[in-house]
Amino acid sequence: MTIATTGAARRAQIVSAWSFDVFDTFLVRACTTPDGVFERTYELSGISRTCPNVSVSFVQHRIQAEGRARRAAKDKRGAVEVHIEDIYSFFPFNLFGLTRRDLSDLVESEFAAELELCRVNPDMLRQYSDMKRAGYRVGFISDTYWDSERLARLLRACRPELTWDFLYASCDHGSGKSEALFATYLSEQGIDAGSSFHVGDNEKADIKGAKRHGIRPRYYPQASAQLASTFQRETALFGLLCAGSPSRLDHGARTLRRMVAARSAEKSAAFNLGLTVLGPVMAAFDAFVTRRCEEAAGAGRKVALGFLGRDGFLSHRVWQNLHGETAAYVEINRRVSLIASADTMQPLVDLLSKVFKIDAPTFGDMVKIMPPKVATFFAGFPGGIVSGDALAEALPELMDPAEIVELAAGLRARLLAYLRHAIPGFDDCTDLVLADVGYSGSVQKALRRVFDLEGIDIRLHGAYLMSLDDTFDDIAEQDSAAGFVRPGGHAPCQAHADPQRRAAGAGLLLRRRLGAGLRRRRSVARDQSTSCGATGVGRGDPGRRARLCGERGRRRARLWPCSLCCARCRRALVRGDAGAASAAA
Repeated sequence: MTIATTGAARRAQIVSAWSFDVFDTFLVRACTTPDGVFERTYELSGISRTCPNVSVSFVQHRIQAEGRARRAAKDKRGAVEVHIEDIYSFFPFNLFGLTRRDLSDLVESEFAAELELCRVNPDMLRQYSDMKRAGYRVGFISDTYWDSERLARLLRACRPELTWDFLYASCDHGSGKSEALFATYLSEQGIDAGSSFHVGDNEKADIKGAKRHGIRPRYYPQASAQLASTFQRETALFGLLCAGSPSRLDHGARTLRRMVAARSAEKSAAFNLGLTVLGPVMAAFDAFVTRRCEEAAGAGRKVALGFLGRDGFLSHRVWQNLHGETAAYVEINRRVSLIASADTMQPLVDLLSKVFKIDAPTFGDMVKIMPPKVATFFAGFPGGIVSGDALAEALPELMDPAEIVELAAGLRARLLAYLRHAIPGFDDCTDLVLADVGYSGSVQKALRRVFDLEGIDIRLHGAYLMSLDDTFDDIAEQDSAAGFVRPGGHAPCQAHADPQRRAAGAGLLLRRRLGAGLRRRRSVARDQSTSCGATGVGRGDPGRRARLCGERGRRRARLWPCSLCCARCRRALVRGDAGAASAAA
């Protein structure tokens, strides 16, 4: 009886606790790495206005200042723990047009950045609340240069009703978790180490440090090796594609991906790819498509949404899972839409000019007819294979435009019948949003021509996963297009936003067409040189040159209003005068 009473008294004296690391465990930051706080500090401090485009340099000097401060503390006190003011005392103020009087302003800017970027980790909050309800003492132990007063402000800013039994900041005690901070906590709080737990993300400080003092650790990993490797590749790619842009301030996308990955068991490589890369991208693209539909909506408007197959298959499945059966899956490819939009030879010429090599069976399958002259043209080349440029250049001589117009009219009728079947209420909608991977809006532009030819007054709005903004400059006035992922991260291109952009776009299109025309003419010259060699007509034959020049002149006259080769166009393009070049055409 005495022994039992003694045991009960002993158990009554045991104080059990759950302690939590703060940064990257209980609190997470809406940036790719902790350095994102420094990048945001640069923006908030005002240095970004006086010294623009030097965020990378600021972050590097902030990191170096912390390293110097810790080395100085180690030499002076034998410990590396420092306060935030100690760190900025080593910052090179003069490099950024500042003086030492600005130290407190930089400190406050960095704390403001923490307040802005920090969020409570819902998984940790749930565990914290569960342990508190279970009767454990709960609190925080953090290796940080923020003192306990600021740390408390930060925690309550993220979760105003949050309470705790203890709060330890390493800079206040001159010792970290890897050293004597756990011992201080156990001693001051009267905690029984063997019945207590600590949760953290740092293997050395949180896991080994807790074990060394008899506390049971719970590891909250930052990211798996596979996910960390993915993040490294993304960082490198971002630096190449978006040089000079803030690389760490991603609004928490990477942090969210890490948290979701931590909840999920390791499965196949395909599952992990979907979980950590494709899933987040597709979810973000879905939100972008939703916003595009909202922008198209308005009083008296009825908006329909179609995902272009096959590239839009995955994004359509995501839409179905999130929104139900509220969008159509439309299987229209570029070939069908371009040929259906033809009222001249030009759309087919444009299509063929983008083909590397083509043979007669492929051409027949593409346009559903095989004129005798076209068959003879293919037969004149080795293996019956010809470059797309050469065929595009020769096509006006090989086909009667009436054949194309007749073919296009039949294909247009079948295409519109398909659209009416695939998109409920097609004839009643005023706006049609087309979602696709990208990137130049070829199908959207072709459908615009189809609708115009058939007198269909439906506005078209492109929502592209990837885009090259300058390819949207020739979109019709009433339509619009925007890309989710854009070179350099510029704002989405809304077609014809201002006259200058339109003029620049016109000049760019002229340059492209002129370049394409030159390439086609060179290709034809090479091909005919090869075929003429058998008849004894050499490259230097004046008669041959005259015949070729005459043929090219006649073809250009049919393809372009001014052939894009007149002196007026060339002079305008050389000067870079987009307006004059546009007027010349």
